[in-house]
Amino acid sequence: MGAINSCCIPRHADSHFKEARSSTPKAKGHRRNLSATFNMTLIEEKNPNLINVNYASEEEFMTLPGIDRTTARNIIEYRRTIGGFRKVEEVALVSGVGAAKLNSIRDELTVSISRQASLLDRNSEENSVSGSKSDVSKSDTEKKGRSVINVNTANVFQLMEIKGIGQVLAENIVTYRDKKGAFKSKEDLVKVKGIGPNLLSAISPFVILSDKDLKENTQPNGNVMTGDHNHSNSVNNCKHDGMKMLSTSTENMLEILEPYIKDFKESVRPKVKPFKFKHKNRGVVRIASWNLERFDVEKATNPGVRDVVCMTILENGFGIVAFQELGDQEAISKICTELNKPSLPSVRKWQGHKGSWKFVVSEATGRMYRSNEYNGFLYDTTQGIEPLGSGLLQKSAKAKKPFVRKPYIGTFKIKKLDCVIVSVHLKATGLDNEDLGQLQEEVEKVPNVAQALSEHYPGEEDIILLGDFNLTPDAEDFDCMRDKGYKCGLPTGVFTNISNKNPKGSKTYDHIWLSSSTLQVFSGESGVVRESLTSPLIPNGWSWGGVVSDHCPVWVELYTGKDLDDADLNKSLEDVKFTIANS
Repeated sequence: MGAINSCCIPRHADSHFKEARSSTPKAKGHRRNLSATFNMTLIEEKNPNLINVNYASEEEFMTLPGIDRTTARNIIEYRRTIGGFRKVEEVALVSGVGAAKLNSIRDELTVSISRQASLLDRNSEENSVSGSKSDVSKSDTEKKGRSVINVNTANVFQLMEIKGIGQVLAENIVTYRDKKGAFKSKEDLVKVKGIGPNLLSAISPFVILSDKDLKENTQPNGNVMTGDHNHSNSVNNCKHDGMKMLSTSTENMLEILEPYIKDFKESVRPKVKPFKFKHKNRGVVRIASWNLERFDVEKATNPGVRDVVCMTILENGFGIVAFQELGDQEAISKICTELNKPSLPSVRKWQGHKGSWKFVVSEATGRMYRSNEYNGFLYDTTQGIEPLGSGLLQKSAKAKKPFVRKPYIGTFKIKKLDCVIVSVHLKATGLDNEDLGQLQEEVEKVPNVAQALSEHYPGEEDIILLGDFNLTPDAEDFDCMRDKGYKCGLPTGVFTNISNKNPKGSKTYDHIWLSSSTLQVFSGESGVVRESLTSPLIPNGWSWGGVVSDHCPVWVELYTGKDLDDADLNKSLEDVKFTIANS
């Protein structure tokens, strides 16, 4: 059964983090993009002809198209400053490179995992990756400084700026902090798995516990002291690199990358007139459905992903959003927290209605690629939305499992309107439609879900069936829905999938079916959101500017001033099992 959670309540179940992390595309009959994560997995290249960005000399870099001696020197200087590149994409941050140029030379570059890991995990300054023997032999006083990081507010990416802290340790720090609260002293860091006294001693000069500690680590001229007091060309002060001091807010990721993403049209969201939550002077609510494509905590940590999801919700005035394909139960809390306590510039500066958000999330509905899948409902309490209950559809004891992924059911009271919302993610057709028959069997059982609900809530007629149906709504397979009085509330013939290669889409997989009673409170307004679903911070293969999901969000608008039935939805779902007999 689903549990109701405020976004501020700490979550647990660390196992979800491990089982949900997959970067392999999932076959679904239409192409999947790589997981939209900012902390992309390092891939060790075996090709000896590739240039290793952590060991190459100026002359080697100059063999690359578009790289002159000045840019080559900038790469090496930046490499010394940060203690070595963790992934090739970081080269885009070097003055004179940028995202566009990196994309043109990306296939000729590599990062060595084995050699770099040994260097980054050592605590001595003599291990600075330089690319020449003379650089390695330089004394400690000649080494460049690095950013001071607030371990109580920094995200994983920022923590990885500390030499000796890789992605695993950074995630351990964040996980420990989320569970135990803020670190009260630097010594508390040894309680984090993987951090011992020696490592603590090495990273201590680059760690602070609060922003006010910056004053104690700052020289009169404003240069940050990070173990080297004599150099002002650190990453914090090197203006020609386009870099800025890493502060405690995730918005600085956007600021740091701003010089290199300005060429993306998607980097600036269009001006949108805030929604007034009325239609023809009557109060309305917008109910949306969005398959977020393997949306786990790692993906939700990407600031570009959160920016797209949150701004899409705010700009379109959504009141309830049903999410499919969640990779773990914690991911949705990242969106909820961003909406309630904005850290990203666009969300923080939004001038329209911001709301107060909460969510409910299911237990595992079934399996998706290499992990469990979950569903969830995110809702705005300031729109008069109150969840009455939620739970997964269960099969009868002797019946064959009717769905690969169980539908997730939520009951809501929205001002005077109460309704039942069923979120589904039906079986995919497969690459060569090999699973089309199984999908058709699932489609035939969807009306039975509505029937089971009607039997549990006698008299309830406002039932909404939405989600990823994997077939176009005008297919004959959905005659069984139409025969029961249901109608798809979305515009006819509008595609709901999206990709960078085909931004206009080609398929209609996502539907919102309204019962005959719900159609009476349907304002007639609905839509498929296709604009502004990309961000320069979302990877697109080895480039940037990817889409947040291969599905567009879809929505319908309902009047909330009255309820046309007299059913009581306060009946608890805690002990209720919806059953569907085999046909």
